[in-house]
Amino acid sequence: MRQKVDQDKLIYPEPRPALWLVGFYILSRLCFFAAGVRFDLAPIDTSWQILDPVLLRENLLESVFYMPGQPPLYNLVLGAVLKISEDPLVLSILFRGIYSALAIASVLLLYSLVRKLTGSLWLAFGVALVFMLTPALVLYEAIPYYTLMILALLGVIAWLFHLCVERFTFGRAFAMFVAMAALIYTRSMFQWQWFVVLAMFCALVLPGYRKAVLGAALVPLAIVFALYGKNLMVTGHFATSDWMGMSLSKLTTLAIGKDERQRMADSGLISDMSLMDFPFNTPEEYADFFDAVEPTGITVLDQKRKSTGHVNYNHLAYADVSEQALADAIAAVRIHPTVYLQSMGTAWLMFLRPASDYPFLHENRQAIEPYSRAFSLVLAGQPAYPDKPGFDLEMGQIGVLIAIGYTLAVLYGLFLLLRFAIRREVSATDATLIFLWLNIMYVSVIGNAFEVDENQRFRFSVNPFIAATLAVMAWRLLGWARRGERTLDARPMSERPRPDR
Repeated sequence: MRQKVDQDKLIYPEPRPALWLVGFYILSRLCFFAAGVRFDLAPIDTSWQILDPVLLRENLLESVFYMPGQPPLYNLVLGAVLKISEDPLVLSILFRGIYSALAIASVLLLYSLVRKLTGSLWLAFGVALVFMLTPALVLYEAIPYYTLMILALLGVIAWLFHLCVERFTFGRAFAMFVAMAALIYTRSMFQWQWFVVLAMFCALVLPGYRKAVLGAALVPLAIVFALYGKNLMVTGHFATSDWMGMSLSKLTTLAIGKDERQRMADSGLISDMSLMDFPFNTPEEYADFFDAVEPTGITVLDQKRKSTGHVNYNHLAYADVSEQALADAIAAVRIHPTVYLQSMGTAWLMFLRPASDYPFLHENRQAIEPYSRAFSLVLAGQPAYPDKPGFDLEMGQIGVLIAIGYTLAVLYGLFLLLRFAIRREVSATDATLIFLWLNIMYVSVIGNAFEVDENQRFRFSVNPFIAATLAVMAWRLLGWARRGERTLDARPMSERPRPDR
């Protein structure tokens, strides 16, 4: 299996369609601004994932270094912006510019990837344009969450992977692994195991460059483990976040009826803490844990509440709370495994809701409601549009077309993976599609196994991968129907001409 293709066959997307996409983006966002969409700064004060804005402005580096609740990169970016100004108007303009750049980058990366994978300019342009105009992208780029950072980083990673299998260079591989490390430093869902599996896959499809691939991954992986080591030093937990137990309790312990939980607690099977109905409770409710923690002298670890009055979930006591919640969750799964399975079923159903149906997007969503409603019906196939979406699940809010598209993309990726396993050879296009599939499955399985409530937001981050897979599948089917052959050269890399290094 070889990884290089003839230079004449390389596809480099033309700049003009990209300029048209940028133009359409600017025009569409002016229309949405006129409709009432505004950048929402409220999460700076209220979001659990965001540190105290005072600490971000006045003690940024120490705070992001020691914070155990989340990886540091997201808050580092927010803090750098907050240091520029305290004026809400200036901050809105700055954040709007950053998030618009992330959105445009994600759109252009999707266009370029589909263009390379299919060879069709118009298909790539159409897929990117539709993604650009989805209400979800319009809404998530107007709120300072890490959602757009994840979207852009995943796009960069997929793009660089395809460049590597198209024509390998050490620099491309190193840049890809750096982007992967940056993603782990941004979102706790992405762990070192994800990094290692993708690195092994890269080495597998690039057999002539395995040493170079592993060499390129070495330093970024060391940087990833440095984050784990830091958290081990601070909290005693080898993880990028110490919230996993509290998140998992929503699917396990707290999904069990109160009377049964009381019986289990009385029998010593789970702790009395499991009798609380909210996993991320206040310091007052966890007084025993907080009283047992000695002050460290580091504000982000000692501060019970932020200056805004909201709970600081980076307090060191929450590491112990989460550890106890994890022990209770494991016990709950062992005693009532069907409850966990039912919770995961709910998470998977929520995963298939339109990503714009997220409670914290409500105000901007209302501003474009006729537009959002039409998209949810036509593109997502949602039978019942929720006027005010919540975290509860109603079956009519599932996107039927989303479910169909997701299933087709997953099955097609699985088919390509199995064919690769049997033949032991793969084309550059199929290698990239399998790479996309691995990421889709990772986000799907891990996200829905450990969280319930905001699963549709998880799927949004891999929507471009799903769209690209469906685009290639449709293009190949069209080619087979018209000419009885594939539209792109899908020969295994070993059968393609290989230029000198």
